[in-house]
Amino acid sequence: MKRVFIAAAAAALGTAIYLPAAFAGDTGSSAVATEVAVSGAMAVPSQAPRYEWQYHYVGHHPRYEGYWALVR
Repeated sequence: MKRVFIAAAAAALGTAIYLPAAFAGDTGSSAVATEVAVSGAMAVPSQAPRYEWQYHYVGHHPRYEGYWALVR
């Protein structure tokens, strides 16, 4: 019975390690290699500019001052 539990634990561990790689997709395709060769780098999807709340210390008596900043 102990061997069954050890085998089940090893199978679960192996699945947990190798399953995410299976969902990652085909990284060795020729389309990706061609795109890298043409552009020189991997294409990064662009995001729309958005506003983000940022803050920092201000003054002699440190206090937080927040503001909205445009992030690209």
